Amino acid sequence: MDRITFLATDCNTNETISVWLASVLQFASDIGFFKPFETFTLDMKEVQYTVNQKLFTIMASIIMGCEYTKDINEILGPESVAANMLSMERFPDQSQINRLLTRSDEGSIAQLSDIHNQLFREHSHSIHSFKPVIVDIDQSGLLASGKTYEFASKGYFPNKAGKKGYQLSVAFAGEHSEIVDLYLDPGNTHCQYRFEDLLSSITSKYAEHLRLGKLILRLDSGYGSAENIEKLRGIKGLKFIVKGYSTRTAANIARGVPLSAYTQVSDSAWVYELPQVEEGLRVILVQFLGKYGELTYTLLYTNISRKKLSAVEAFHFYNGRQTIEAFFKMAKNTYSIKNLRTSKFYGIYTFLWMMAMTHNLITWFKVIKLEGTELREAGMKILVKKCSRVKGFVERTAERIRVIIPPLTKLARLLIEALTKPKYVQLSFLI
Repeated sequence: MDRITFLATDCNTNETISVWLASVLQFASDIGFFKPFETFTLDMKEVQYTVNQKLFTIMASIIMGCEYTKDINEILGPESVAANMLSMERFPDQSQINRLLTRSDEGSIAQLSDIHNQLFREHSHSIHSFKPVIVDIDQSGLLASGKTYEFASKGYFPNKAGKKGYQLSVAFAGEHSEIVDLYLDPGNTHCQYRFEDLLSSITSKYAEHLRLGKLILRLDSGYGSAENIEKLRGIKGLKFIVKGYSTRTAANIARGVPLSAYTQVSDSAWVYELPQVEEGLRVILVQFLGKYGELTYTLLYTNISRKKLSAVEAFHFYNGRQTIEAFFKMAKNTYSIKNLRTSKFYGIYTFLWMMAMTHNLITWFKVIKLEGTELREAGMKILVKKCSRVKGFVERTAERIRVIIPPLTKLARLLIEALTKPKYVQLSFLI
């Protein structure tokens, strides 16, 4: 099998490749990332490209930061060596990808979900962690700007009243930056609709953590109904912290709590833990001071013991949910999921599943291949939008292919460090 070797030197060849794309694809090959896709089927003609090659093209476009499907022609067009790694002479153009997304159906989503689950169980770092795992659940809207988007409907989109779109529900292991599961629904779907689906997925994937009492869920007020809290309490071994659904209930309770009883946790927030009424369930009242001097209240419910988490610590721990909020922002701006690739519902869904699996792949690449380098702590935007533009020169021989990286920029030098130290990292073709 041919191999790619990364080197730091000068070269006069005219054939180039994105070092970032080549290294991530090679890593994917090395860990068997592509193998589960062999079972994927879709009822469409395969003339020049297989269905899987088109899926891998979507993956490559995400790795390279393509903002729209049309960007595939310009950004992936010159990447013939990377295409060779996926057994193609060149990447298919946007029309081929559009056809695949258009033909995707409910069965495609079920298959991609199964592939994701298999890859996650085999390669997830959070599943194999000995430490407690924190999983956040949340929902975010995706706007549909036209009238032809399938199943798009009016719903809750912040600062976009009356707009149509979709709701993306995600379970996210923030410390490990891994997407655990996701669902796409019409815009008028309340987040609670996917609560049980996500809960079942999380507890099945982290069964050992659940058994050891090392699985913790954080949920915002959309999931904080009394019924949901009882469901969470009914799962043996599960730890959770959730914001209460009703702010009115919190305000009513606050009337009987003197200001002297609160403990300040920030410039504008105070907490007070209510006397425990139900065994195993703690209730923490949070008071907020608004910029106009108004006071608002909310409740935090948790079954984590006071010995492990004080009321003050619970407040800050709950606010750690910003990891999933940061993920949604990153996915919309870096992976450009806000730019819907098709007007077909299952086509949008297919792209989101490919985004999820690609994100996890990049996360695992960072942990394994970039460990010990400055790039290990780089954000996805730096990697996808900037490192992807670092070019290497291709030198072909009868035995192997070498990618030579000129150290012209800081990012190029950091990639050289990651890929060539302590020894050369060889990349093989998938041909």
